[in-house]
Amino acid sequence: MFYDLNLDDKSYREIEEDAIFRIPGECPEWTNYNQSDPGMMLIGLLSWLKEIQQYHISQIGGWKRQKYLKLLGTSMEHACPAKGAVSVELPAGSMGSQYPILKGARFFAGNMTFETIQKEFPRPIKLIGAYLLNGEALEQYVNIGNDLEKRMRLYPFGEQPKAGNRCCFVMDRGFDTGGQTVLTFDICTEYEVARNPIGADFVPLAKIHWEYQSENGWEELPVDFDTTYAFLQSGKIGFHLPGEMVEDLEYGAWQIRVTLSENDYDVAPLIQNIYFNEIEVRQQYSFCDYEDCEAVPCGGGMYRVKSGMYLAKMGQAEIYVQVEDGFVQVPVKEREETREGDVVYSFCWQEQTEEGGALKVRLAAYEKEFRKRRKIGTGKAYANQEYWLDIPDIVYDEFEIMVWDRQDGRFYPYRRVEDFDGCTPEDMVYVLDLAENRLLFGNCENGMAPDGEILLLRLRVCDGQSGNIKAGRIRECGDCPELLVRQYRPTCGGRDNETVEDCYERIRQKLRNINRGVTYADYEQLVRQTPGLLIKDCKVIPVTESGEAQDSFRENEIAIVVRPLSYQKRDKRLSEKYRRNLEQALQKGKMLGTSIRLLNPEYVGIAVFAEIVIRPQFTDAEEMIEEAVSSYVNEHSWEIGKPVSGSVLYGIIDILPCVWQVRSLSVEARGRGYRHLVNGDVKLPPNGLPYLKETDIRIFTAGETDF
Repeated sequence: MFYDLNLDDKSYREIEEDAIFRIPGECPEWTNYNQSDPGMMLIGLLSWLKEIQQYHISQIGGWKRQKYLKLLGTSMEHACPAKGAVSVELPAGSMGSQYPILKGARFFAGNMTFETIQKEFPRPIKLIGAYLLNGEALEQYVNIGNDLEKRMRLYPFGEQPKAGNRCCFVMDRGFDTGGQTVLTFDICTEYEVARNPIGADFVPLAKIHWEYQSENGWEELPVDFDTTYAFLQSGKIGFHLPGEMVEDLEYGAWQIRVTLSENDYDVAPLIQNIYFNEIEVRQQYSFCDYEDCEAVPCGGGMYRVKSGMYLAKMGQAEIYVQVEDGFVQVPVKEREETREGDVVYSFCWQEQTEEGGALKVRLAAYEKEFRKRRKIGTGKAYANQEYWLDIPDIVYDEFEIMVWDRQDGRFYPYRRVEDFDGCTPEDMVYVLDLAENRLLFGNCENGMAPDGEILLLRLRVCDGQSGNIKAGRIRECGDCPELLVRQYRPTCGGRDNETVEDCYERIRQKLRNINRGVTYADYEQLVRQTPGLLIKDCKVIPVTESGEAQDSFRENEIAIVVRPLSYQKRDKRLSEKYRRNLEQALQKGKMLGTSIRLLNPEYVGIAVFAEIVIRPQFTDAEEMIEEAVSSYVNEHSWEIGKPVSGSVLYGIIDILPCVWQVRSLSVEARGRGYRHLVNGDVKLPPNGLPYLKETDIRIFTAGETDF
């Protein structure tokens, strides 16, 4: 990288000698080069000055490296809390259909705190079982009603999915019509190749249709979102029930079902777990938080504002009414709790709002013990103010402040920036330096200096990478200890603050990533990393070898053979959905003017005929020989287009310990596009893959015949 350049590359003596060497060309009349000459003394002095300058220029500190990062369009990554999920079950005997868990409610893994990211309503629904219908015939039933760990192995559309197959899920009660119901599906992804992460423009490989059982029979169940992309990956599916569910009298339970309407699956989806009450959590601890909302008038100049934050219920809250760009604090008159778990605050505001306009307020909540620590300091309106923060492990993106202005008595939110470059004197900005736990303000030319009380609006801390814990560690909800809490998967995504050196290493790695097709290897890599697909193998071949005539060769055209992972044996075609996803990914990475063709693999059957003499002490010689032949002609590991060599197969058999002699061996082929070579090898087409169709091996025992 450029910061490794050594600018201090000349010593004092070399600088001085270079200057003296240039004297005859610059000033020929200067002939006295002795040290007593005043000019020589000045050259020595300036040479020393240049050496000092280049030494200091060559020294690059941390802040300079951060400026270089800005030139590269990036910055250091800050600490991030680990993310995970817990599954909760309501206590036995719970009669209510809803059991609210507030935003920011705390779950514990020992001394480590995890918080919810939104308000949740766990429902007392349990999955009893599921059954698969192939047409109208019952193919499989999975009973999980007595399995506390909810382990299952369910192919919702069978191991060989077909359009029209459906899966019915049996529950002990129906969904509520009042809100959204979210189901979490744990989908198996343990294949011989990993499925690439699915992007926003991914073309789904299948279409599924959900229904629920009502008094009128099966009716459509609208889907709000599906992050599983029709069971391709683990995720959530959200439903809104349009009508009442009814109990199936035959089964004595409530049912929903899913039907496979379009099928282009590469592998049959396998459901490992289904959770009705899975709640997303983050490893963090909130000292204070806020939310912006609209107040509801209730007459006589009184307004009400409702909050679903954990801190608003368990801690203290302050209300600030928005006036133009600032906020004015108003006292809280009343506080009450609702059945839904929310907290309602009442306050008085006599000023008139604009006609038809809503009264916008900011509700700030904090822990009772944190009241004094909310105040960071008091601004004095002078430049370059600094304040020390005595709280470690601050989450960079979860730190916000507001400053009281002495002039108009309002609070104004300040915006966080990486540095003050490009800021004007009117910009209310600050820099959060977590390396030294400092809060920095501008110099009145780049960034406004605060003049008043500085208050924390939001502050969260986390343990960074240490928050990535194993499954089963989160077991308790602090606000609702009676809940049964289970953590089925480990938490992930937590990281510590990045150093400058780590950031530059990340940039080097990013520059090595392939995102543009130039060479054949580049295009093959682009195919392998296509979002959402399972690419088992691929190979770029010249167009002339794919069947085109020699005179039709075009340098700007390439052909790519793609072999996806498939549940169908020797699948010879790329589905339409696979082609669309591949073309979409390659269009972004291909060179301008390059034409790309996607080819299907061509399977060629291989027949092996041989006469082999074995050693008499080996009773399983025939099995050993057949296993050696099968291992060589292995369609799963064979390189696309590689010839099938009879001589290589001969050598593999000949070195087996059970073989005395290979009398004869020949390789035949069945299929399209292959050629038999003079040496007995089979040359496959460029997109060819062999499979062992037949083996005819005649076995003789040494000593039973003459040689």
